[in-house]
Amino acid sequence: MGRASSHGEDYAPFDDDYRGFDVREEETARGPLILTLAVGVLLIFGAVVWNTYRQGVRPDGEGLPSVLAEAEPFKQVPADPGGLSVPNTDKRFYDEMDATARDPVIEPPPSAPLELAGAGVLSGGEPTQLRRGPAEPVTELTETPAAPAAEIAPRPLPAAVSPPVPETAPAAEPQGPHARFAFTPDGSFLVQIAALRSEEAAETAWKRVTNSAPELYFGATKIIQRADLGSEGVFYRLRVGAFADRSEASAFCDAIKEAGANCIVVNG
Repeated sequence: MGRASSHGEDYAPFDDDYRGFDVREEETARGPLILTLAVGVLLIFGAVVWNTYRQGVRPDGEGLPSVLAEAEPFKQVPADPGGLSVPNTDKRFYDEMDATARDPVIEPPPSAPLELAGAGVLSGGEPTQLRRGPAEPVTELTETPAAPAAEIAPRPLPAAVSPPVPETAPAAEPQGPHARFAFTPDGSFLVQIAALRSEEAAETAWKRVTNSAPELYFGATKIIQRADLGSEGVFYRLRVGAFADRSEASAFCDAIKEAGANCIVVNG
């Protein structure tokens, strides 16, 4: 190939020898080593998994530890129990405490005392006679009679004080039911509480209301009036009274409404 020259510099394309590159031998040698390590790791992992599986899955009763009792006893009484020897075991006093008979123990007799030659004789000749001194006079003591004790007059006992008896209050007399409203036989106002189809039904209604609220109807007068309403039929009006003024009748009707019933105030 030709070379181009400009301003004294030589420019030319590269030769074919510089266009290629050499393959590194180190990278080519690492491939088998990495593959070998990977295969080894997989084999080790598989062995661990297989061993774990075999330990977890066993045939029935295989490899289970069994605990058996020992043939020899755990504790034995020693032939020589040892311990301290208790003194005074030959005393009959213990037989009386626990009521058990014991074999009497015969103790050897005490040995006779040895007689010493010349015992009781002191050396030095005969004993010297000592002269007695004058006897001291003995003063006789006469007992002085004790002065008679002064007679103490018995102190009079205080009179017994009887406990106060509480006064019992008189029992209150039972009070009977009293009229809550001022009923009067000659009043001009009545309170109607029902209108029924028969007189028997009116009587039954009166018994029902007086039993349910006896304190409300105490002193009241029952009045049953027959009313013929033509095409509507005959009714029996149950009324209660009587009251001197309308205010008393209205108060009684309000009490009936508070008890859950219904009523109206009418002229007698």
